[in-house]
Parts: sequence; structure tokens; C-alpha cells
Amino acid sequence: MRFLKKLRRIIFLKGEPDLGRGPVLATLTKIALPSIAMVLFHTSFNLVDTIFISWLGESSMVAVSYTFPVQIGVFAILEGVGNGITALVGRKLGEDNLEEARRTAVAGISFAYLLCLLWIPFLFPYTSNLFFSALGASDPETLHQAWLYNVWIPPMLVLISFSFVTNSVFRCQGNTIVPLYFFLIANGLNFILDPIFMFVFNWGITGAAAATMTGRLVGTVYLVRKLSTDSKIHVPLIPSFSWQMLPLWKNITAIGLPVTLSTGSVALGMGSVNKILGAAYGPHAVAACMIALRVEDLAFNTLMGINDALVPFLAFNYGKRDLSRIKKGISSSFIIAAAITGLSGLLVCLFPQPIIALFRPTKEVADIAVYAIRVSICAYPMVIYSVMYNSLFIATGRSEYGMATQLVRSVILRVPAAYFLSMYVSLNYIWWFQPIAFVGATVVTMIFSWVLMRKIKKEILV
Repeated sequence: MRFLKKLRRIIFLKGEPDLGRGPVLATLTKIALPSIAMVLFHTSFNLVDTIFISWLGESSMVAVSYTFPVQIGVFAILEGVGNGITALVGRKLGEDNLEEARRTAVAGISFAYLLCLLWIPFLFPYTSNLFFSALGASDPETLHQAWLYNVWIPPMLVLISFSFVTNSVFRCQGNTIVPLYFFLIANGLNFILDPIFMFVFNWGITGAAAATMTGRLVGTVYLVRKLSTDSKIHVPLIPSFSWQMLPLWKNITAIGLPVTLSTGSVALGMGSVNKILGAAYGPHAVAACMIALRVEDLAFNTLMGINDALVPFLAFNYGKRDLSRIKKGISSSFIIAAAITGLSGLLVCLFPQPIIALFRPTKEVADIAVYAIRVSICAYPMVIYSVMYNSLFIATGRSEYGMATQLVRSVILRVPAAYFLSMYVSLNYIWWFQPIAFVGATVVTMIFSWVLMRKIKKEILV
């Protein structure tokens, strides 16, 4: 009973969370729960999106599997910009410098828009086919389906960029409700329009992309409105360029580039693993991997929600030079992560079949996906440590530590392990490349976290 009363006080903490003075566990829980809900809703809607696509046939499902690296690459760059903004804006708010926080946010949205130009080649079938052929796609129908899905990414990027930056701004102010509502609007509308565009209008895989675009557009309208009413920092949808932004771009890049490369390494690792699976076991293995990753995300992505809450908290208190709250923030995040991720991971591990069945896979693909999920999920507790300390790496401007850790997990260990296992074991056992990668990344994180905490202690106490 006493525990329930304490939990009630935490969840229903009155007013806006105080990043600098409020009770640490209560404050983190208050801002983490909406972030976790946002990530879970986003993951669930992505899962449903993939399910609808799977109903179009195996060729569409395989095509989307090959597009995952592209999508991750998009979000890698924007996540880098978003984390750079979160760290810098959070620190400025901790220093009570509201004007500099606003300038940083405006420079960030301008920078994000500029980076959108990188995806223009995906507008054209020839360059799109070259890319996906390099990843191992060879069937003309698969290549065509991949282009149809990805051709929407360049025009959609402006909306995605704006949402990444503005949601970062709200989180820096301890407001995770607005980002949650944005995702509910954008992804909820996507969920409703998916079957209409894909099956009623017979737009196929193009309908999936069009539904996503429409949801993002309506969500952006909501964000513009909330920026004018609920934010101390106002970010225009179309900012004016100034050469004075260049130093701020440099600062954002210094933090964001390692984050981008870190997330981008996931795309590289995933693309390489898909190529290994396709070459060694055929397209059914690639399809099973895609299904497994979507289901695993239901458990793993709760950590991303906690990370979204922890980064602004740590950045704010790093700006205030409060070592005690930094330490309490990390320890409290472990409590939240262990409780939520442990429960969700257990449920997914024990009962993956009902979710897998929604994809309408063949029995062979379903059996492979079940085994892949259970092997990977069992190793996820090791990831908690890496994700929590990666928040500290980003908040303090040492995101290169997180990049090194992610490179170890996604590329340096994962790809060679998958390659050598594919040569000597059956398809069911190749999935052990995941635990191998997780163990190595955790060891690297332990080393970096020890080094960083010593540096922060010296920096603050001097």
C-alpha cells in the first residue's frame, strides 16, 4: 500500500517537472512516462504499418526490409541534430540563458533543413536501384517496390526535421506531453489512413508512404500551434538564415555527428546482416529478421523513451554543475528502465506468436522469427547500461563515446559474428550474433562511463 501511494505521488506530481530542484526519481518518472508512451505508440504504429505492408505480399515485405537502412539513415542524421540541440539548449536553460537557447534551436532547424538535401537521389529510380542493389536486392519487383516506398522520404523530411527539433525543445523544458500528443496525432492518422490508401484506393505500398506523409503534416500543424502557446522558446517553421548560425551549427555537429554516425552504424550493420542472411539462407530469412526486429522494438524501444527524458535532465544539471543530481538521475533511470523494460521484454519473449501471426507469415518464417526474438530479447538487459550512460555521453558533449560503443555493437562485432555463424551453423542459431554484440558493447560502455565520471568530477569540483 505504501508503495502504491508513493507511485501515485510520483506519477501525479503537480505542475511542470523541475529539472534542477524537483525530487529526482519523481521528476524523471514524470517526464519519462510520456516519452515511453510516445515511443511505444510509435513502435506499435510502425508495427501495424509493417503488418499492412506484409498483406501486400512477400515481395513488398522484403522490399521494406531493404529500406530499413535508408529509414534508419534518415533518422540517424535527424537524431544527431535533435540530440545536439537537446544537449545545448538544456545546458543554456540550466545557465538561465533563454535567448541563447532560442538561437540554438532556430539554428538547429535551419541545419536540419539543409541536411534534407542529402536524400534527393532517392527521388530517382536509377540511383535508388543502385543503392538497394548494393544491399543485396536483385529482383526487379523488389527494387521497384523499394523505390515506390522511399520516393516519399525527401518531401517528407522537412516535416520530420521540424518535429525532431521542436520535440527536443519541449523536452528541454521538461514538457514531454506535447511530443506525446504529436506522435499520437501523426501516427494515429497514419494508422487510420494506411488501410484506406493501400486497400480501398489500391495504392499499394505507395499508400503506406502517403498515409505517413499525411499524418506528419497534421502533426506539424499541431506543433506550430503549441510552440506559440506552451513554449518559452519559439521556433519558426520557416526560419531566416544568418551567417551567425555557423558557429552554432558547428557546436550542434560536434555533439550530433557522433550520434548520427552511431545510429548510422545501425543502418550499416542491419544492411550488412540482411545481405548475409539473404545470401546464406534466402529471402525468407530476411523477412523473418524484419518481423523479429519489429516485435523486439516493443520491448527495446522503452529504453529510448527513458533516454529522451534523461538527456535533457542530465544536460540541465550539467549546466548547473550539480554532480549529485547527475548521479541520482542515472541511478533513478536504471530503476525505471529495469522495471519497464524487464516486464515488456518478458511478455514479448514468452508470447511472440500472437504478434508474429499478424504479419501472416509462412510457418517457416514464423518459426525462425520466434527463435530470433527469444535469443535477442534474453540479451537485452545488458543494453540497459549502455543506453543509460549514452544519455550522459550526449548530455555532456562526449557523444563520441556512445558512437564507439554503437560501432562495436552494430558493426565491429555484429557483422563478423553473423558472417562466421552463417558459415558454420543453421539458420536457427545465427541469431546468437546479437548477444555477442551486446556483451562486447556493454564492456566498452563500462570503460567509457568510468573514464567520463572521473572527468566530470574533476571538471565540476575544480
